[in-house]
Amino acid sequence: MNAAISTRHSGVSHHMGINMARASNKLTDTWLKRSKIDNGIYGDGDGLYLRVQGSGRSWVYIYAGAGGKRREMGLGAYPSVGLADARGRADAARKIRATGGDPIEARDAAKEAAALALVREAEAQAREQEQAELTAFANVAEQFVRAKEKGWTHDIATKYRGYIRNHLGTLSSVSCCDLTTLSICEALRPIWDTPTGPFVRSFVERILDYAMVSGICPERLNPARIDAVKHVLHDRDYEGEHHAAMPYADVPAFAKALRSTPGYVQPALLFAILTASRQREVREMTWREVDLDAALWVIPKARYKTRVDHRVPLSKAAVDLLKGIVSNREPDALVFAGRLKGRPMSQHAFATLIPEPFKAHGFRTSFVGWATRPGSTFTDDMAQRCLGHLIGTAVTRAYDRDDRLPQRREMMDAWADYLLPSA
Repeated sequence: MNAAISTRHSGVSHHMGINMARASNKLTDTWLKRSKIDNGIYGDGDGLYLRVQGSGRSWVYIYAGAGGKRREMGLGAYPSVGLADARGRADAARKIRATGGDPIEARDAAKEAAALALVREAEAQAREQEQAELTAFANVAEQFVRAKEKGWTHDIATKYRGYIRNHLGTLSSVSCCDLTTLSICEALRPIWDTPTGPFVRSFVERILDYAMVSGICPERLNPARIDAVKHVLHDRDYEGEHHAAMPYADVPAFAKALRSTPGYVQPALLFAILTASRQREVREMTWREVDLDAALWVIPKARYKTRVDHRVPLSKAAVDLLKGIVSNREPDALVFAGRLKGRPMSQHAFATLIPEPFKAHGFRTSFVGWATRPGSTFTDDMAQRCLGHLIGTAVTRAYDRDDRLPQRREMMDAWADYLLPSA
């Protein structure tokens, strides 16, 4: 204790301890651990001091700054900073002085640099979070739907949002840039064997294509492509709209059976087959769209997949079928009403009449098979026009707006004669 007390009085009051002897390591852990030490400043040597004020004890490094001005650099409170640590910090300060620097300025600069580093780290994390939100699958999917829905029929956007909500929740927060075939397949696995599965896969593929061409993600092989997915999930018999189709040679017998079987669904399915139309277009068909005298059905662009009005020539068999319907013929009434008043029949109604594994949409494929069979005088181009598919590029379509109605009527009449020879 005497050594500590004498240290407190030697040189500290003379030029702030700068002229004191260079003796070092005067303090000891044993002395520091005493419960009672008088107020004052106790030198360890080489500028390191312990300042005692009441119950508080703290380390300070005292040195001569520029122009000999006294400077005090706090090194921390005791006992949080022990004697060995305090000596280490003082030694680091002395090394800075030895190179011509100022320990306090160096410390402040280090704090400023550390604070700047924290700011930059926070900014980088914010950018990463913003990028993660920008590229999150759910956000990109919604962006894709909004960008495309003006060109879709009214229910497509609702269906696609349902896919995200009901089947793709595990992908919602994952960046499109980080999605893998395996993660996509894990989301698809529960629905892969249902009719919805392939459509959801195709939707995911389109979203990722959109993300790449929009610059949201770098270009790469699409992990949702069917060639990749089928290596993880078993291959499907059909994909997208490639529905299993009844061989065209078997369709006449099926059409004849439909015509002879009573029911409210049978006429609708037979009409869809006679006109090679999509089932939704038939189920939502209204009398306003039909001109029986002109043997013409005009599907408005608001209901049609390609978003253009589509004229469908009606064969005699199709016209006779419509004339046989004696229900409400108000302009906005449904031609093929469902069980619920004013509501179309269920989208699954046709499936109840079609033998497995065939699908309602597959009859369009059957029609093309018949039209392009060996020896046929019809062309695939005309068959595609009958299906309502867009032919050529946007530029060629701008110059060629003829929908070939007479030629298509000839083909549809021949198709009806093939299906129902006695009609």
